[in-house]
Amino acid sequence: LFLCLLGIAAILVIRSEIGCLCLFLACLLIHMLAGNGGKILPYGLYYLIFYGIGWLGVHLMDSGVAFSVSSMLSSIGIVSRKVLVPLYLKGVDPILIGLAVTLILTLLIIALVYGFDRRCLAAVSGSFLGIVVTCVLGVIFTDLFQIHGAVMSSSESLLYSGYQHLDLTQIYMASIFLGASGAVMDLSVDITSAVYEVVEKRPDLDWREAVKSGLNVGRAAMGTMTTTLLFAYSGGYIALLMVFMAQGTPLDHMLNYKYVAAEIIHTVVGSFGLVTVAPFTALTAGRLLAGGKAKIPGKTVDKPASGV
Repeated sequence: LFLCLLGIAAILVIRSEIGCLCLFLACLLIHMLAGNGGKILPYGLYYLIFYGIGWLGVHLMDSGVAFSVSSMLSSIGIVSRKVLVPLYLKGVDPILIGLAVTLILTLLIIALVYGFDRRCLAAVSGSFLGIVVTCVLGVIFTDLFQIHGAVMSSSESLLYSGYQHLDLTQIYMASIFLGASGAVMDLSVDITSAVYEVVEKRPDLDWREAVKSGLNVGRAAMGTMTTTLLFAYSGGYIALLMVFMAQGTPLDHMLNYKYVAAEIIHTVVGSFGLVTVAPFTALTAGRLLAGGKAKIPGKTVDKPASGV
C-alpha cells in the first residue's frame, strides 16, 4: 500500500509517465527480491490500478487541484490522528478542542481552494459562525433530550480499555458539529464563489445586492445539503430501522429510543447549522467582495461608491 501511494504521489508531483513506469518496475523488483515472486501477478495488477488512477488524476485535473486535494486529505488525517484523538484520550475539553481543530482545518482547506484572500476570509468566517451555532444548539438539545455519550458506537469498549475518566456526553456533543462541518464548509464555499462571480461580472454592484444574491444561492442549496446529512446519518442505522419494522415497534416508541433520538439530534442540529451558515456567509462575502476594493490574486477591482 505504501508503494502504491508513493507511486501515485510520484505521478502527481513528477507528472511523468516514464517515471511512473520506472516506479512500477521498481516495485515489482522489490517484491521479487523479497521472495514474493509467486504473487507477482496480483501485485502487478494492484500497481497498475493505483498508478492508473494517479495517471488519470494528472490528465483530468489541474496540478493545483491535485495538490489541493492531496493536501486536504493529509491535513485532515494528520490533525485528526496527531491532535484531536490524542487530546480527547487525555481528557481535554472535547468541545473546545473540537472547535479549535475545526477552525484550523476550515482555514487550511478553504485556503487551499482560494488562497489567502478575501474569498477565503469570507468563507472561513461564514463557516465558523455556522459551526459555532451548531455547537451551541448541539449542547442545548443534548441536554434537553438527555442523551448520554454511550449511544456512540464503540463507546463501551473505550471505557473498558481504561478510559473511564472520559466525558462521553461532551464527546458526543463535539461529534455533532464535527460531523456537520464538512457540509457547512461546502455551502459556504458555494455561496462565496457565487457572490465572487456576480461581483466579477458586475463590479459596480452594491454590497446589499451581492448579499441578496448569496442568500438566493444559499436558499437553493440548503435543501439538498440537509438531505445529504439525513442520508449520511440514517444510512448507518438502516439495520436498526429494519429491526424496528420487523418487530412492529410503534413510531412513538421508536422515536424514544436513545439511539434514534441521538441521530435525530445529529440531523436536525446539523440542518440548523446549514440554515444559519447561508446568511452568515452571504453577509461576509457581500461586505468583503463587493465593498471597496476586492483584492483577488492578480486582480484589483475598484468598486465605485454605492449610489454612483
